[in-house]
Amino acid sequence: MDVQNNLLSGKRAFVTGGAQGIGLAVAEAFLRQGARVVIADIDRRTLDAAQAHLDSVAPGQAEAVVLDVADFDATERLADTLFADGGVDIVVPNAGILALKHGIDTDIATWRKVLDVNLTGAFITATSFARRMVSAGRTGRIIFTASIFGLRGGRENSAYSASKFGMIGLMQCLAAELAGKGILVNCVCPGQIESKMLHSLFDERADLQGVSAATLYQAFEAKIPIGKLGTVEDVAGTYVYLASDLGRYVAGQSLVTDGGWQVG
Repeated sequence: MDVQNNLLSGKRAFVTGGAQGIGLAVAEAFLRQGARVVIADIDRRTLDAAQAHLDSVAPGQAEAVVLDVADFDATERLADTLFADGGVDIVVPNAGILALKHGIDTDIATWRKVLDVNLTGAFITATSFARRMVSAGRTGRIIFTASIFGLRGGRENSAYSASKFGMIGLMQCLAAELAGKGILVNCVCPGQIESKMLHSLFDERADLQGVSAATLYQAFEAKIPIGKLGTVEDVAGTYVYLASDLGRYVAGQSLVTDGGWQVG
């Protein structure tokens, strides 16, 4: 997103899973619209690279912190720190992992790990920050990163899909509870988006099906009416819309950004 309209001027955003992929693209888009941004991720090295990139976009306007989103106490401490230092207006629970297995082949440890990061982590992030926003009388936005697989299931996707279905239910409940307090809660549901996670999915699914990853990639693209897989930049604008005053009357919604894949 190259256009800078200062739609988020004066705002501060917190983005988990912000060191790469959609999270990093969202952080950059927010910076370009005038916000200050704090990104969190579990890996220090990827965070350092992300920090350097964001500093090249808007020097001095981004911070990077190490966080395991499934760690309730650590998230609470970080929320306290950020609210002692001016607070947060926009929260993006984005951190997520993928496990590509048939349901009957999914071991309980994998199931619990995916649910712990994707759903419990999102719950911890959203509620930790929302409590402080409410206590401070502060309005704002919470924007979850769900998925089209939170709206429909699919093969080899049980744990991930269950976590995203749960996230959408969580979002709807929080939206109903918090809208009257001026905190608007929504989800973005990306489709097939170019990312390391997607290419890992193609590689794993190709192994399972005994075909090449390139074959699967081409088959996916052929199903998208826009004619190509989306990029993280294609998705980031949806978050800007929901975070800005443009989305001031949107609450409890799951906005699909899939290039028309579901209807194609």
